[in-house]
Amino acid sequence: MLTKLRNSTKKLHEELEKENLAGKIISHEISLEDYKLLLLQNYIAYKITEAEISKFIPSYKSDKNHQLAQDLENLNVDTSIFKEFQDKFKIGSYEEALGAAYVVLGSALGGMYISKEIPNCPELENIANPHFFNGDREGVKSWNKFVKELKAEDFNETQVAEASKKAQETFKFFGLVFRETSVVPQQD
Repeated sequence: MLTKLRNSTKKLHEELEKENLAGKIISHEISLEDYKLLLLQNYIAYKITEAEISKFIPSYKSDKNHQLAQDLENLNVDTSIFKEFQDKFKIGSYEEALGAAYVVLGSALGGMYISKEIPNCPELENIANPHFFNGDREGVKSWNKFVKELKAEDFNETQVAEASKKAQETFKFFGLVFRETSVVPQQD
């Protein structure tokens, strides 16, 4: 299952990384407005995908959207725009939830790397300590637990195909959110 998920999403993952504002953190060129936008985009994508995943995997534990909400609140960013995307991503089975969880939990590895670069970004020196890009290893622990559980289960070809298809759709949903959310709404 894990190999199929990785292989079926590799190209989409690479494309998403290219259009993601996180690269500006790595290069230390991110502005405060772009940082707010990056957090908002991730908030929308995680809030919706995590809610869907938890419907089919009750043991699923991730607080990414809550961490993002805290960061956005600290930066006075209105998050109500997420409602515009709620009907654009749905999960209909346990296998689909596994595919989406693969994408969401796997992002923790990149988040660890990005978190180390935030202190090197001049435009972000006055922000409060980030909750989302916090460098905490809990996300990596969740990823490792997920991988271990995936390896312990036997999946048939249909289940693997269903999970892989939803993993691809999850990457596409993140891309949609990133493309269609290009401005930070002003707080009232």
